[in-house]
Amino acid sequence: MRQIAALPARLQAIVDAWGLTLGEELPGGRPGRCIAATTTEGREAVLKVFSPPARGPRELGALRAWDGRGAPEVLRADEDMAIVLLERIRPGTPAADASADEIAALLSLLRVGPPAGLPPLEALVRERLERAVPEERAHGPRAEWAWSALTRLTAGAPDPALVHGDLGPRHVVHCALRGLCAIDPEPCAGDPAYDAATWIHAGGRPGRRARFEALAAAASLDRARLRDWCGVIAVHG
Repeated sequence: MRQIAALPARLQAIVDAWGLTLGEELPGGRPGRCIAATTTEGREAVLKVFSPPARGPRELGALRAWDGRGAPEVLRADEDMAIVLLERIRPGTPAADASADEIAALLSLLRVGPPAGLPPLEALVRERLERAVPEERAHGPRAEWAWSALTRLTAGAPDPALVHGDLGPRHVVHCALRGLCAIDPEPCAGDPAYDAATWIHAGGRPGRRARFEALAAAASLDRARLRDWCGVIAVHG
C-alpha cells in the first residue's frame, strides 16, 4: 500500500461530491488506479479510475449485470469520467487455495446474460493469441493447433454468457460475505467454460491436471470443450 498522489481537479470534484474520505492506493486497476475510500455512512469502498477510460463502460456493465453476486457491488459511478465506487472486499486475499466446489459455485453466480456492447470472447482470444505467437511458447504446431481449436470452439459455442475474461488466481479473492469474489474483469460475451479453463491454467501453476478433473466434475462441464480451452489458454498465456 502507498499514500495517494495528488488527484486531478475533476477527480477531486467527484470525491468531494460523493463525500468520500480517501486512504491509500491499492493494487489493481490495470493500469488505472484503485484508491481506498470511506463513504459518509462509514462504509469501506474502493474508488476505481479506469485507464484507458474506454474500459470503464465494459467493466461497469459487467459489474451491474452481476449485481453484487460473486463480484463487488457498484455503489456509485460517473460514466463520463470512467470512475466507479465499489464496495471493498474483505479480507480480499487471493484465493489460490479455493476448492473446486467453491470455484464451481462462483462460476454459477457469474453465469448471467451478457450486457449490450461487450466484445465477443473470440475477439479477446484472437488478440491474445496474436500477441503470444512471436513468443517461444506459441510457435509452430502449438500455435497452429490453438488457432484450429479456437475455430472449432467458436463454431460449436453455446449461447453467449457474460465471461469474466481473466479469472486467474489474482482475480479471485476471499470475501467474508460471499466466500469468493471475482474482481478486475476483462468482460466479454461467449462460452463461460473459458473462465473455468483460466482458473485451471492458473498462470501455469503446477497441478493443472488435478484442477481440471476436480472442476470438470464439480461444475458438470463439457470435458472436451474445457480441455480445448485449457490448451488454447496454455498457448496464449
